[in-house]
Amino acid sequence: MNLVVVKYCLLIGAILASTAVVTGPLNPQTLFSDPKNGELAADSIYQFGSDAFYKEINQSGNEYMKSGTEGYSQALLPTDKMEQTYRERWNTGVTLFKTGYKGCVGALFELAAVPQMTDRDEKVAVCKGMRVSRNEMVRSLDILTEAKASATPGSSQGFTIGMAMPRIEQINAEAEDAEIACMQAVVADLDHDPDGFARNLQDVSDHVREMRRIYPELKVVSNDFDEN
Repeated sequence: MNLVVVKYCLLIGAILASTAVVTGPLNPQTLFSDPKNGELAADSIYQFGSDAFYKEINQSGNEYMKSGTEGYSQALLPTDKMEQTYRERWNTGVTLFKTGYKGCVGALFELAAVPQMTDRDEKVAVCKGMRVSRNEMVRSLDILTEAKASATPGSSQGFTIGMAMPRIEQINAEAEDAEIACMQAVVADLDHDPDGFARNLQDVSDHVREMRRIYPELKVVSNDFDEN
């Protein structure tokens, strides 16, 4: 079985479904015919194509294709329940990510004011706030991973989340480095080391700049990432 055959099977299912030639429950035992009326079951052909597709990509030499479908639903056709679950988790994950992102970016300006602060706890709180915001982005990625599991790799939803998640992972990595540099900056300030503070402040600024460089790519992927 090769991918040409898989695509052919899926094409047959699509034609049958779109022309309303056949109906029938999802039952592998009626893959090619219904003993009562001899009609092909389109959903069974879809199931056959799905099974054949995933069986094929698990073969040696198809590692690239397999990696491209990791984390997605094993079904090639989404159900209404899958789409509802995807939308709910997508909305929750994106909202949480945007909140965390804004918090991390905003912490840079608070960090720059640390030398003018007189209270030690107030200084330390800046980096704690950045950690809280970064954790929100980490949690958002977990939720979006759940959303991906309710998407199919060939759908528009699957494409959107497949493009968004790597960029979110990049931003999360930059935020983690920014948080570390933030703590080092505060320690330097508490140790009365203005050069060390300035150096680490610049590191935080560099990481935040990279986060802001990547973020517009998410807005291209989906309007849900618009900053509003």
